[in-house]
Amino acid sequence: MRLRNRLRLAALSVACSAGLRAADLPPRPDPLDLREMVSPSAMVDLRTGGVMVAGRVGAAEVTTVSARVTTSAGVTSQATLPVVAGRFSAAYPAAFAGAPALAPGVLFVDVAASPSPAAPDPARFQAEVTVIVHGGPGAWPELPSAFSNDLLDQAGRTDAASSEWPVVRTLVNLYMHSRAARLVRIGRTDFDLARAEDLHWFQNNLTLYEFDYRDRDWEQPLGGRSCRTFWQSVWNTWFNPTNDHPLDGNPANLAPTNYLPYAFANDFADVLIMYAMRLHWGQPLDDNLLAMVREGATNLAAMQHRSPSNFALLDSAGKRETYTAGAFRYGMFQNGELMSEGKGWFYNPAFRDYADGGVLNGRAVWGLGECLRQDPDGPRAAHLRETLAGALRFCLHDAFTGGYAKRTAAGNTYWRDAGEHAYLVLGMLAAATVAPDLPITLDPTQPPQSLRTLCVPALNALVDLCGPDHGWSIYPNVDAMAVAALAEGVQLLPDHAQAGRWRDTASAVTTAWMAAKVDARERAIPAPQFGLRTAADRMTYVWGQDRKLQFFLYQDGHWIHALADLYAVTGERRFRDRAEALVSYLCGNNPWQVRLFNELGAVYNWVDDTDGDGIEDLLKQDMYPESTAFCQIGIMRLLRATEEHRGPR
Repeated sequence: MRLRNRLRLAALSVACSAGLRAADLPPRPDPLDLREMVSPSAMVDLRTGGVMVAGRVGAAEVTTVSARVTTSAGVTSQATLPVVAGRFSAAYPAAFAGAPALAPGVLFVDVAASPSPAAPDPARFQAEVTVIVHGGPGAWPELPSAFSNDLLDQAGRTDAASSEWPVVRTLVNLYMHSRAARLVRIGRTDFDLARAEDLHWFQNNLTLYEFDYRDRDWEQPLGGRSCRTFWQSVWNTWFNPTNDHPLDGNPANLAPTNYLPYAFANDFADVLIMYAMRLHWGQPLDDNLLAMVREGATNLAAMQHRSPSNFALLDSAGKRETYTAGAFRYGMFQNGELMSEGKGWFYNPAFRDYADGGVLNGRAVWGLGECLRQDPDGPRAAHLRETLAGALRFCLHDAFTGGYAKRTAAGNTYWRDAGEHAYLVLGMLAAATVAPDLPITLDPTQPPQSLRTLCVPALNALVDLCGPDHGWSIYPNVDAMAVAALAEGVQLLPDHAQAGRWRDTASAVTTAWMAAKVDARERAIPAPQFGLRTAADRMTYVWGQDRKLQFFLYQDGHWIHALADLYAVTGERRFRDRAEALVSYLCGNNPWQVRLFNELGAVYNWVDDTDGDGIEDLLKQDMYPESTAFCQIGIMRLLRATEEHRGPR
């Protein structure tokens, strides 16, 4: 619950006024509808043929539509398509002059009833969808990454001189010219990243990557930060008196330079996982990807406390947590200063994400575990192993002192709660794929255990915690991560005596969530999302007191991940179908017909139904690291699982 509240409050500080409401949206029915392209799935296997650009037109006077397809490699082609009996269709790439051969990647498709969909026009409706093309083991599509890209190549060239510039420029411009950008009130028809002022605006208002110190001499560390690669929790202009402390101590000084950007340890870990998973994915856009992952992992490890002392301070309520060696700090400012009570986000005494074990350690362990899995023999691998061992000692042993570590009735230890423990287990499993014999000393009076051995009671703890109604929590993010952890446990240890129990628990929980019913008054049309599970067979999309639905898109990412993992270990198509339905929504099968997983590679935080008609109508500019990373992680897991169980629909 604390995590969701932080996401909500963080986005509220900049985004609640930045969106169009129902009255501002085009009247229904839309002039044209492109959603069939991404329904029931936005994923296309290139081995089955081309991509059909197809849809419906709702106005009889429209006799042609203009279609544009832009690839994730930055190549654009267009075609004018005739409308026959209210429909249009054409094969891509065959019908698009100059289009490249179909290859694994992402296609951004725009269709408008006008001569060209080259730029948004408030008087014209434009439908926008994302199509993900895959095909063949190892032929993984490069997902877009402008939202978190460093614009720095392996040769040290930056910005317009960098190797990734042509692609990033094309995709950023495409986004800024899109109907989606207009809906969230940042679209500009004249935007061009090649203009110095537009590049500066982008780096300050629409990217997670920390550009302020990118080009300094990194032979010397910057405070606790030893390396260049650093992702902030949001863009520079987000930081203000509602979410940060004034550097000069004067809250009346509202200058943007008085509020120093920072990263939460967990957000940083999420983005790092997303990048680490690309290392063996295919041909990355960032040719210095390996350096980015190694530097990012080093900066994340630098957020770990190494001393036996307690780094927590007295908070505004007079309480002091117990965070000793192995625990992760709450975050880091871009200048390398570590975050503590009373600083950054925690300048506001109501924000207590660090309390009662916090929401930081589990995801930090997951981030480092994934980095070790993807780069097991790298120059920082030994340091990552040491950092992981220290974190597990704290979370699974020393944290009993503060009451954060607990035991199930069966005697298995877990970290904080099922959801936070699941993140921890995902990191353990990732690391154990390449370092199964890593010695972990929990109790110094007892001999060390191998990481692989330690994974078993950690997985069993999740089974122990599962309730009689097949669930751990009312929150969909908690149960999704627990399902993912159990399924990945089966993947790592398929022959273990407990593997069937892990798989059956994950399957039963997911089946219960999929069967839960939503009151028809909440939602006018069926939705693939999971809401709050208020009873064994009931679910609600209403999170607040105003009795109107909201969809939190980071939770969609979690469930795509969980369903993909469960499909991988069971082969049951119903899990894959539900995951693909969630991806379909992100890719354009939504009331706006826009890309919620967009050209930047970003995903918005959440969407609202403001008028209570059961259809979400408020889209905000609140792109966030958690929603972005979790959705991309889920999509990558789904693509792998799909290849492993390839077969006809």
